[in-house]
Amino acid sequence: MVLRRILLASLFVICAFAIACAYVGGVAALTDRIVHWFRPGPQFAPPGTMADAEWELYAETEHFRYHVRPGDHIPSWAMKLAEDYLAVACTTLSIEPPPVVPFYKHPSQLDLYETTGSHSTGVTVVGSDGQGQEVHSVHGYDPHEVMHALAHETMGHPPAFFDEGLATAFGWDWTPGERDVHRRATGLLDQERIVPLRRLLTDWDFRSYKAYPAYTAAGSFVKFLLANYGEDRLASMFELDRFSPLEAIEERFSGVYARSIYQVEEDWLAALCSGILLDDAGGPVMEESPASLASTGVILLVATFAGAVLLIVAGERLYDTTARWLRSLR
Repeated sequence: MVLRRILLASLFVICAFAIACAYVGGVAALTDRIVHWFRPGPQFAPPGTMADAEWELYAETEHFRYHVRPGDHIPSWAMKLAEDYLAVACTTLSIEPPPVVPFYKHPSQLDLYETTGSHSTGVTVVGSDGQGQEVHSVHGYDPHEVMHALAHETMGHPPAFFDEGLATAFGWDWTPGERDVHRRATGLLDQERIVPLRRLLTDWDFRSYKAYPAYTAAGSFVKFLLANYGEDRLASMFELDRFSPLEAIEERFSGVYARSIYQVEEDWLAALCSGILLDDAGGPVMEESPASLASTGVILLVATFAGAVLLIVAGERLYDTTARWLRSLR
């Protein structure tokens, strides 16, 4: 009986720890901790060796060169959609596409972490030759990281609010099945969870917030700027240094837009409240119906409950069997 209570208490502590990790750092943080329990720390690749002999050239399109690990693949629809996306992005921003974007598709998040040191599912880094931008992703199609590569190559590397805002706006618009960034921002606004821009403008402040609220606010605001003020003014904000202080960001914005960023923030919030932004989708968004989402939720709930019951029953039987075996040894 005492042993059973100890096991149940240990299980409760482990579950609470897992929930806390997922809440604070997301699923990536939780999976990282689990991996490090069962496997030694990752061996980082030396600088400049990310495109080594372990990669295979999988395909080349007009603007992308795709690399995969041996045995991996990238679907043809992903490569075609990436070209369509790049064309629309360049037209919208009035920029020329880079000659080629090296794209490295990793088979897992751990592989990406060991190669680049990034905890994310995708990252954009300076090319192994010290020039250009490389995209590393666990997905064969990653419009968010492609936008980073495009913006860093042609516009600059500004504070995270504008950098991630532009990538989020285009990324969610051009990811099938994702919701439009304005719809996500409206949801946060309805829940009174929208983050004031003053707390997001510097790179340090932006990175200190949880990813979803920060990225959603930045994506929706940058998309609002692009639609209402044009691409030239937004490009001017990309001339800022990544670690620009708040005063420099506010001053540059006022000079470019002839208004305080906080005045434009009020216009953006008012537009979200009015609902006029909800039809401003920009890509092949294929949103699921509420009925489909509800049925999926019910199925997942039933499956999770059934799985938990089976695990509990199996655990109790294993415990009883082990206890009987231990008693027989006496």
